[in-house]
Amino acid sequence: MKQRLLQFLKKNRSKSVVSLIFDETMVALVRCDHEHFIVDRIPVSATSDWNSAAYDLIIKYQLSGYSVKIVLGHGSYQSLIIDQPNLSSEELPVALPFLIKDLVNGSPVDLIADGFPSIVSGHLQVFVASRQLITDIVLTCSNAGCDVNDITVEDVVWSAFTEANRSQLIIHSDESGDLQLTAFHEQKLCFQRQLRGVSLSTLDTSILDNRQQQLDNLALELQRSLDYISAQLRGDAINQLIISCNKQQNEKLADELNQRLNINVKVIDDVAVNIDCNVSRLGWAALQRTSHSVLNLYRDSLLPLKQWMTLSNLAISWGILIVIFMGWFSFNQWQNIEQQKQLDHQQSLLTVEKNQLQIITDKIAAREVDPFKISQAKTLEAELVTKENALKAIYKHDDSLKVGYAELLNQLADASNGDISLQHIYVAGKLMDLNGMARNPDAVPRWVGVFNRYSSLMNRRFQKMSLGRNDKNVVTFSLQAVKSQHVIEDLH
Repeated sequence: MKQRLLQFLKKNRSKSVVSLIFDETMVALVRCDHEHFIVDRIPVSATSDWNSAAYDLIIKYQLSGYSVKIVLGHGSYQSLIIDQPNLSSEELPVALPFLIKDLVNGSPVDLIADGFPSIVSGHLQVFVASRQLITDIVLTCSNAGCDVNDITVEDVVWSAFTEANRSQLIIHSDESGDLQLTAFHEQKLCFQRQLRGVSLSTLDTSILDNRQQQLDNLALELQRSLDYISAQLRGDAINQLIISCNKQQNEKLADELNQRLNINVKVIDDVAVNIDCNVSRLGWAALQRTSHSVLNLYRDSLLPLKQWMTLSNLAISWGILIVIFMGWFSFNQWQNIEQQKQLDHQQSLLTVEKNQLQIITDKIAAREVDPFKISQAKTLEAELVTKENALKAIYKHDDSLKVGYAELLNQLADASNGDISLQHIYVAGKLMDLNGMARNPDAVPRWVGVFNRYSSLMNRRFQKMSLGRNDKNVVTFSLQAVKSQHVIEDLH
């Protein structure tokens, strides 16, 4: 148990969680403060005092913002076993108040219920409480600044003191000394009852015979419960009884019952120094619960919907709107002033430009037009056009026209090899046509191939070559390039 406490402290050290236990005689608070627990309680005379006591405890320890886990004590809820309905876990809390309406007093809409499968196959263990009672508790915690997210019952949280692989019975007392029995099979509630006619006060009598008789009666009641539970568990009988009363009576009661029962009886383990009574134990056990616990009577619908359309909210809204509109109006006014300043500046610049334009216009109008200068300008323009046309005509001529064809003819003569006799030469710019006679047909290609050695001939290209013979059976040839529209020179 101590090892479990250390694990809990490490896990929850940074969490703001507190538990509240609502008992018939008190409201108690348990809070983990670092490695210690704070336990406090306020006595009450009726459930109507619960809300003020809980509020005072929260305010006293400044628990605003904390998450609260609630434990309902005996007398504030009912326990039932019904047939297992064919419902999902989401549908069960909504349908349960209507399924048990014939077993409890009150309308289903005034009840909150939740349950889990019983150890008896085909049955459901159900706990039901007043909706108004739970709603008042949740609203009280909310008004104090806390959030409730877990509401359970006393019978269920005692499982924190049992072991996961055993069947154990806990006998515990309330503040008035009445004894309760709660049995768990592998930490799952399987039985609970109140022992009628036996209490700690009768066991504490100074008359030995009476005390022995009360202990015998208690042992008999426990044995009957053990036999009933063993029958329900079908052979997996209770193998340990845990005593959870006050410190003065725990050891004595455990010794007496060990002598009268055939199972092991032990005193409940202390989990912390000040977790030494059943109320504080219930608070500590509530802090162990997780979000996946089997029973939770809390519903989001317990908190009323937030009322936004209140007089104060409307006043605040109108105030915010007025501030927004005033800010918007002020911003527009500032923008208008800035734009007016810019407009005035542009108007002044425009006025200056207009004045300068008028001065220049007046100067131009004041000047006299000279007819001689106009005539001379037209003459110069005509001469310029004539010269531009002449220059364009010059650009149309090939550069070779500027130097003549002497070099071309000299290079043709040098290229002659005695097998060629030229009869006609046509030159137009870079185009050249050649006609003549050859000693044989092969002489013409050989002769043209020599042109690459001469600068004036190497860039000449021929698109057509024709070979033939004249009436004297002499080979004739013709080399033609594409002719332009103007033939610059015709040489024979």
